[in-house]
Amino acid sequence: MSTAAAKTVVADAPVLEVMVMQLIAVTRDIYATMLDKTVEFGEPTYKGPQPTANVVATVGFAGTLSGYVSLCVSYDAALDIAQALLGSEADEAPAHVRDAAGEMANMIAGSVRTAMADRGETLGISTPIVTVGTDFSTAALRDVSQPVCPFKVGAHNMFVYLVRQGKGRNN
Repeated sequence: MSTAAAKTVVADAPVLEVMVMQLIAVTRDIYATMLDKTVEFGEPTYKGPQPTANVVATVGFAGTLSGYVSLCVSYDAALDIAQALLGSEADEAPAHVRDAAGEMANMIAGSVRTAMADRGETLGISTPIVTVGTDFSTAALRDVSQPVCPFKVGAHNMFVYLVRQGKGRNN
């Protein structure tokens, strides 16, 4: 679904539903446009916790809504992103993993912010924070809605995770 189509379909939908639909649409568009990759989405789940990943790029948002968006990928997927987005050679890609993952999360969050502005929301976004490792987890601790949008690009399973302050799917 294109971003324009998502806007039409969800004009009267609850805010969280709109954000999830926009998240899916913009992630698909960004992967197609910036990486020339096709994305297959699974069904979003509204029951955390965040899936595990080796690279987590997070961008916070605040204003009339608050929370954050995280792009969660394996290290191998992050290497592929670095090569496609930044034009890195395979031997240079490890040095660019953080920048590439952060930029992807920034584009996704920025596009969601723009889509939500069309609904009258006012949001600012933070600079990306990228965590790379093998033995860590992240969690939103309380009073949040936390839909997880699984997707696949080639052989890589990935997730876009939305945490929005305020519980409930319909808020």
